Amino acid sequence: MATLMPWTTIEVGDLDIFAPAVPCLLVHTWYIDGQPDSTVTYFWQDEETGLINHELVFAEPVAFDVALRWAEEHAPTRGVERIHVKHGKPEKRGSSAAKAKRSKKGVARAKARGAKAVRRKKRGRKISTR
Repeated sequence: MATLMPWTTIEVGDLDIFAPAVPCLLVHTWYIDGQPDSTVTYFWQDEETGLINHELVFAEPVAFDVALRWAEEHAPTRGVERIHVKHGKPEKRGSSAAKAKRSKKGVARAKARGAKAVRRKKRGRKISTR
């Protein structure tokens, strides 16, 4: 049975770099419009060059537990002892992207009715051109 490990990153300045314990599988699940989307990626190190390579071995719109079960079943076939996991949070219905989309629809509806769209005043520092 493979060991489950959390998504591990190393901070280099402002960057977070994924640091896998190779060979391993990475199960990554995120949500698009409330629906799960999962991938499993295989990471290994080339013995001759020392480079770390990766290959996408599973990609389906399934829940995290289904993708994890797939990874656990296929780990022995690749000689994998570690499975890294990253599970995103489901989107909230009132996200900022949804609010922006609603405001654009409101402007379009106002134009269709013949009304003028109200623009917000920009606030901030004024720069003098003297």
